[in-house]
Amino acid sequence: MSTSKSLRNHLKVLEERHRELDKKVAEDYEHYLNDDQLNAEKLEKLKLKHEIADLIEQIKDKEQEEK
Repeated sequence: MSTSKSLRNHLKVLEERHRELDKKVAEDYEHYLNDDQLNAEKLEKLKLKHEIADLIEQIKDKEQEEK
């Protein structure tokens, strides 16, 4: 079972990946990248956002258990 500390570390990694992908999407948009590739990047970014939200809920639950 994961600890809240390990979940927080994982959250940091996901947030960093999301920020990097956000920058990439912005750059690719400015350089008129292929729409299919840009849409795939946006979809990946959205999936990361959902994963981050789920992880935040897991952390809240875990911290409640640890109290």
